[in-house]
Amino acid sequence: MGTVNLIFDLDGCLINSIEVQRQAFYGSYDRVVGDGMCPDFSEYLKHTGDSLPNIFRKMNLPVEMAEPYREISCAAIDKIIINDEAIALIRRMKSEGSKIAICTGKDRYRTLDILKYYGIDDCFDAIVASDDVSEPKPSGMSVLKAISDMGVKKETCIVIGDGYNDILSARDAGVKVVLTLWYGDEGVSREADYTAHTVAQLEEVLKKYKV
Repeated sequence: MGTVNLIFDLDGCLINSIEVQRQAFYGSYDRVVGDGMCPDFSEYLKHTGDSLPNIFRKMNLPVEMAEPYREISCAAIDKIIINDEAIALIRRMKSEGSKIAICTGKDRYRTLDILKYYGIDDCFDAIVASDDVSEPKPSGMSVLKAISDMGVKKETCIVIGDGYNDILSARDAGVKVVLTLWYGDEGVSREADYTAHTVAQLEEVLKKYKV
């Protein structure tokens, strides 16, 4: 069994920021639109993984919501919950020679801010945010950039994410993918190569994966 290199989504895998996202979504709508007719937050969640401007365009909402969304999110950074079990797995994998990357729909500033705030920025060999590529998820461009930045072969990598855009991005890049469900099942299509309901199940998948 060779070395497996991992490309993680951030939200829904390594952190739980669902309430922060909810607050930022409704808050930014109120600031920019303010007509009391904000779409349901569940509609926003269908697009997670893509960049904020792209999400708002797809929802027919003003792109101007992106700035207050980021402002509200940054102010609530202390409300984010880190998945300590997943971080522990990453540290074990790194100690065994694996390289680890993040591919996220968040912008780079917020991503680095979160990782540094919680002291986990040393866990990652590459970080690819939505503003680091011209085509964020569901394109495979961010996954391919992460692979290039890690300096590894595509065949040695697995994408790990909780959203359909993670699956589509992995497929577009030609990389296997694990769908994680430890923060709940939002009805994401089971088109991944593997499904993990717990971090322990993910670890079992990785043990069996041969490269």
